[in-house]
Amino acid sequence: MHGQNVDGCKGFAIWPLSLAAEGCFGRKIWPDDIPRPQAWLEFEVEDVKAAPEEMKRKGHTLLLDSYKEPYGQIVSRFLSPEGILLGLVYTPWLREPGKESP
Repeated sequence: MHGQNVDGCKGFAIWPLSLAAEGCFGRKIWPDDIPRPQAWLEFEVEDVKAAPEEMKRKGHTLLLDSYKEPYGQIVSRFLSPEGILLGLVYTPWLREPGKESP
């Protein structure tokens, strides 16, 4: 479920663990050797290639690196020490005039 008309934010969604696993690992089961996330939060970034590099330099473990989703969003994902699935994303329809949401 998602909503792109929530005041004060660019998007709001509820993402079941099975879809988070598929979005990170290409399968609907979260791996047993990686802690399950307790929440999911994404940040829009200007430079979708540099931002994940900065996170890696600071010691964060990368789960997915600069993957272009079929609908056009580019995303990198990390798991924070607090158990938050973090996405660093570039979403064309939120940033580029004339682009529409899929």
